Amino acid sequence: MNWAVVGLVYAAAYVVLILALGDRGHARLLVGNVALLVPPFAPIIAMLSRRGHWRGRQLVFWAAIVAWPILWLIGQFGWSFDEVFRAVPLPWFKWHIILQLCGSALPLIALVAWPHRTHGESAVTAAVDILVLVFLAGFLYWSLIIAPGMDPPHSVGALRALAIIGPTVRFAALTGLLWATWKAEGTEWASVYQRLALGMILAFVVLVGLSLATVKGNYQTGSPTDIGWMLPFWFAAWAIATAPVSGIEVARPISTAPLERSPAILFAAILAIPVVGYGARYLVPAAEPIERMREIGTAFTLVCGVALLMVRLVVERRSVESASQRVRLLATACEQAGELIMVMRQNQIQYANDAFCQATGYSREELLSLPPMTLVAPESKADIPALREEIRKRRVVRATTVMARKDGTTFQAAWSAAPIVDGAGRLTDVVAVVRDVTEEVRLRGQLVRSERMSAIGELVSGVAHEINNPLQSVIGTVELLLAESHDVRVRDDLHRAKFEAGRAGRIVRNLLAFVRRSPGERMLTELNEIVQSVVSVREYELAQSNIELRQTFGVNLPLVLANRDEIQQVVGNLVMNAQYAMVTTHGRGTLSVRTFVVGDQAVLEVQDDGPGVSPDVAPRIFEPFVTTNQVGTGTGLGLSVAFGIVSAHGGSLELMPANRGACFRLSLPGAGFAGPAVTH
Repeated sequence: MNWAVVGLVYAAAYVVLILALGDRGHARLLVGNVALLVPPFAPIIAMLSRRGHWRGRQLVFWAAIVAWPILWLIGQFGWSFDEVFRAVPLPWFKWHIILQLCGSALPLIALVAWPHRTHGESAVTAAVDILVLVFLAGFLYWSLIIAPGMDPPHSVGALRALAIIGPTVRFAALTGLLWATWKAEGTEWASVYQRLALGMILAFVVLVGLSLATVKGNYQTGSPTDIGWMLPFWFAAWAIATAPVSGIEVARPISTAPLERSPAILFAAILAIPVVGYGARYLVPAAEPIERMREIGTAFTLVCGVALLMVRLVVERRSVESASQRVRLLATACEQAGELIMVMRQNQIQYANDAFCQATGYSREELLSLPPMTLVAPESKADIPALREEIRKRRVVRATTVMARKDGTTFQAAWSAAPIVDGAGRLTDVVAVVRDVTEEVRLRGQLVRSERMSAIGELVSGVAHEINNPLQSVIGTVELLLAESHDVRVRDDLHRAKFEAGRAGRIVRNLLAFVRRSPGERMLTELNEIVQSVVSVREYELAQSNIELRQTFGVNLPLVLANRDEIQQVVGNLVMNAQYAMVTTHGRGTLSVRTFVVGDQAVLEVQDDGPGVSPDVAPRIFEPFVTTNQVGTGTGLGLSVAFGIVSAHGGSLELMPANRGACFRLSLPGAGFAGPAVTH
C-alpha cells in the first residue's frame, strides 16, 4: 500500500468535507479534531508491520521517527479534550503543545543516527544524543512559547513566537533531510530521505499560511490548513514501508571500532539554555512570577542537560575503551601471526609486526620513517603503480612481488592489500599481509623441472632405442668392409665412419644412462673421500689453468650408500664445467669446493667465479643438450647425466643462487651411519 497516495486522498477528502460544512463551526471543530487524530497512526502501523527489520543505528533512527507521531498524538488528545470537552478554544499554551512541538523536531533530530552509513558511532551513543536534544528542545519551547503565553498580557507575543518557530522547525527538518539525501546519494536511503522531505515540503508550505492565520486570529480547528499537520505523517509511513532492511547482524569485526563523534552539537545546545532561558526576559517578557519560574526552569534544565551530557560521555568512553581492547587483541594477534603484516597511511608505514621486521631486516623505528617503495626490489617497481591504482578504487589487491631486505638481498613475496575507508568513504589506511614464498617458488620450480625431466626422459628413451639398433648395424657393416682389402683412401673413410658411429653410440649410451640408471654396486662410502679423490686428480690441471682451489671439508658427514664411480663422475663433471667456464671467460679464477651437513644429508657445493648461468638458461640447465659452452665444444649431456645419477641415488642436484659465478649443490641422503669425526 502506498501510504503517500492514501494521505493525499485523505487530505483532499478532509478539505472537501470542511468546505462543505461551511459556517457550522461546532461541526467543523469536531471533524477537525477527529481528523487530526487519524494520520499519526499511519507511521505507527507501518512501523509495527516491519518490526524486527532494523538494528543498531537504523533502529534508533526509526524509533525517533515513530516517537514523533506518538508525541504528537498524545498532544492532540490533550488539545481535543480541552477544545471539545472543556470548551477551551485554541489552547496554544498548554502542556500538550510542548509534546507536539518536540515531536515536530524529531525528523531533524533523528538524523543524528545517520542510518545510511555502514559504520559510525554506536547506537547507544546516538540514542543518548537524540534524548538529550529532545529534552533541550522541550525546554526551549517552554521558555519561549508556553511560559510567556501563560501571562495573558504577553500571550500575543508568545503566539507570534509560536507562528515563527513552528514553520522554522519544519524548514530546518526539510533542509536536514535534503542534505541527508545528498550525502546518501547512490544508496537506498536516499529515496527514504526524499520521501520524508517531500512530506516536510508540503507541511512547510501549508503551515506558513496557517501561521499567518494564527497571528491574525483567523485560525480555528477544522480549517483546510490542518492538512499541513496531517501530510508529513502519511509520507513518513511511506518512507518506513519502503526503507531498506538492515543487513544480517554479525559480531563486529575486531578491526573495527565505533566512530567517535564529537558532542559539539550537545555542547552548543547546553550553552544555549542559559542564553535563551535568561535572555527570554527580554525577547518574550512575562509577569514576574512567571519570570522566576522560567529562571528556576532554566537552572533545572541546565543541570539536567549537563547530567545527560555526562551520561553520553560515559557511554562513549566505554565504547571507546571496548574498541581499544579489541585493537589491543588485534595487535597481539598480529604479533603472534606468522604472516608479515604492515599498515600504511598516505604512503607512510604506520605499523609493522615483528615478523615483518625480521623478514626485512629493519627495526620498527626504521620502517616508520622508510618510504614503502624502498621495500620493493627494482625488478618489481614497475608493477606497483597499477596495483596502487586498484587500491585507490577501493579494491582488494593480490599480487606477487620481489621485496628487498635491508642487506640488499631479495625474496619472493605473495601479498594482499585491503583498503580501509572512513565513514565518509575516504581511503584512510591500507592493510597488507605478506608471505615469504621463496621456498615455495623453489620447490615449485624443482617439481616442474622434475616433471619436465621425466617427460624428456620418456622421449629420449624411445628415441635412443630406435637409433641404437640401426647404429649397431652401421658399425657392424663398417667393420666387415674394413676386413676386406681397399685402397688407403677408402679405409680412411671407413675408419672415420666407424669413429663417428662409435661416438654416436656413446651419446646413445649416455642418453640411456640419463633416462634409466641401473642400481649397480653401491657401498657405504664417505662423500669427503670421493670429493678429495676427484680434486686430487684435477688439481694439477687446475693449477695449470691459473685457477686457485679452495677446499673446505665438513666433519661428521654421514656415510652415503652410493656407487663410487658414478658419484666421482658427477663431481668430475661439476669441477670440469667450472674450470671451463672460468678459463674461457678470463683465463683464471677461483674454485671453491666445500662439504657440510644439512639435516641427515651429506652436501657438496662447487662454486666458481665465472660468468654464471643466465636467467633464461637456468631453469633448463639439467635438460639434455642444454649447455653454456661454445658450439662444438660439448654435447650438453654432462649435467643431465649427473642429474640422472644423483636422482637415482635419491639425492638432488641444484643450481643455487650466487652473487658471482655459478654454484651447484649436490645432496645425498645419509645411510644412517655417522662418518669419521675428523677428515684429514
